[in-house]
Amino acid sequence: MSDPWKEDKLGYQEIGETFTKLIQSMNSSKVISIEAGFGRGKTFFRTAWAEHLRQLGEVVAELDVLKSDHSGDPVVTLLGALVEILPKEDPEKLQEVMSATKKLLAVGGRVALKAVLKSGADELIDAATDKAQDALDEFDALDNVIKDLGDGMSNAAGALISAQLAAENVRKKELPQQLEVLHSALIEEAENERVVVIVDELDRCHPDYAISFLEAMNLIFRDSPFVFCLMVNADYLEALAKHRFGDAQNDEKYLDKFVDIRLGLGPKEDAFKNAVYSMATGLPLAIPFGEDKEFSVERAAELAGELAVHTGLSMRKVKRILLKVEVALRCHADRPLDAPLLVFLAFSDVVGDGIHMGFLPRSFLTPEEGRKLLNRGDVSQENPSFQLALLAEDLTRILRDNGPELAELPNDRYKLPDGYENDDWAKVFVFLSPHYIPTHRAVLDAVATVLVPEKEDMNEMA
Repeated sequence: MSDPWKEDKLGYQEIGETFTKLIQSMNSSKVISIEAGFGRGKTFFRTAWAEHLRQLGEVVAELDVLKSDHSGDPVVTLLGALVEILPKEDPEKLQEVMSATKKLLAVGGRVALKAVLKSGADELIDAATDKAQDALDEFDALDNVIKDLGDGMSNAAGALISAQLAAENVRKKELPQQLEVLHSALIEEAENERVVVIVDELDRCHPDYAISFLEAMNLIFRDSPFVFCLMVNADYLEALAKHRFGDAQNDEKYLDKFVDIRLGLGPKEDAFKNAVYSMATGLPLAIPFGEDKEFSVERAAELAGELAVHTGLSMRKVKRILLKVEVALRCHADRPLDAPLLVFLAFSDVVGDGIHMGFLPRSFLTPEEGRKLLNRGDVSQENPSFQLALLAEDLTRILRDNGPELAELPNDRYKLPDGYENDDWAKVFVFLSPHYIPTHRAVLDAVATVLVPEKEDMNEMA
């Protein structure tokens, strides 16, 4: 039996085992939301946790709603996920369940969804004239009843009444009966009566579809013996609901209408840091800027892990940052580059001024800072040698405290004049500072012009 958590780099196994204990304690219908922002590893967690549950004897259906968004009917999507996991060994039993499911799709999807959810008079009339009256035996004589009311009632009004009455009957009688047939088939060889339905990518669907899905789930499955686990970005769904319905009363959350238990999903700090470090160790640095370990890929990976935790960015966003650095290193493999500095600058591009230079002290060496420090000593005054000595002492201390590794670079990194030899502080502040950061800045900017922003990035930044 394979380990479902083998690729877990975010420490989600412990969280999954805790959630499993919660599921195992449930003997009735529940809706649980497992909430995390975009790019926080929800999909990995869903697939690993689903397999973990199966290995413990649970009946599990996984549903990637985004792949079904085109269907236009959440009832079809929900039932399709359950039909997909039906045992296939007994053809006769399978045929019985498929017949029940077919009736659910014909009646439940057309009538219950469109009529009970009141999505519009035109759709109600379509549902009534298309399926509802013909599908329900107790409404065989409904046409005659409507006609007996007199000519004052229009055909449209009669059809509307028909659809509403039929849908109410579906909701109270037809759906529970047919869902029971489906549920019985799913748990026939199971150790318990739970059916766990894990729903993912709901927050990436079209807004109207996402809301319709939640409402259909609540309407049709609320009192059925199923446990729903919604993998969602709750803040995003709340924003969708607010846009459609306006501000809620008394700070009520939209998801609270549908969810019994709300759980949070997030990696542990150490696990997240280690995962980013592991990913960044693959950066393709061809020519390090210097021989000191401070310029190594390992140091770049350490810095990436530290900044990922500090900034609170999602794993998806961190991957995009490291991809930018990777492309820069590949496109400029013929020149020496400071990989840790590229990582620092790429993170800064995303979070702005939120990163302190303490994470990479040598990042202080901008052209502006170099000129500012050099101008602190006025060697044109009396006793210029003394003033120069003071300046040299001051800049040497600054260099020692913030970037001693910058003093040990090969001479070509400084762009020194031929035959020039001078003190370390002069090489760094006079010759290196004008081009050190601008060169790396230009490398990243060039990459930014060719990398296409992902839709997920824009969602996350919204």
